[in-house]
Amino acid sequence: MVLVQVSYSLVLREEENMHQTIQDGLEDFLAGTARREERVRIEEHLRDCPACRQEVDYMREMSGLFASLRSPDPPQPSPGFYARVASHIEKQQPESFWAAILEPAFGRRVALACLLVLATLGTVLMTRETEYATGPSPEMILAVERDAPVESTPLVDRDQMLFTLASHQQ
Repeated sequence: MVLVQVSYSLVLREEENMHQTIQDGLEDFLAGTARREERVRIEEHLRDCPACRQEVDYMREMSGLFASLRSPDPPQPSPGFYARVASHIEKQQPESFWAAILEPAFGRRVALACLLVLATLGTVLMTRETEYATGPSPEMILAVERDAPVESTPLVDRDQMLFTLASHQQ
């Protein structure tokens, strides 16, 4: 009998629309938390409108049915429930930044990357150093001597040129 009445109320609700005056504050009115002026406005409309009054009565009846389904004493959690929840929460905590760095596998990868960078930099420096190890070219020496001041005597210049040409390697 109750199920038939509930389903009839749902069908009736779909067929008829409540007035906007009721819909605006109906939830607070049914819960008993509506402001005084809103409650007075809704009660006046319910006195004048039998369709809205019937719909509100059905809603109160549904609310009573739902309240009767509520257990008188709420269930208590099993022993150790809160401890298990706390341990699950601790397991889900993100690891710190330092824990990831201090991990042995990560440390080995960082060490290998550092060695590769050092080897690459060493190779680059060695190739650059060998370019400068041969010394200046004869053309560069002659260009410098041409631009040198004219204070020296021709005999000194000739000796210096012979020494430079003799020491040049190819």
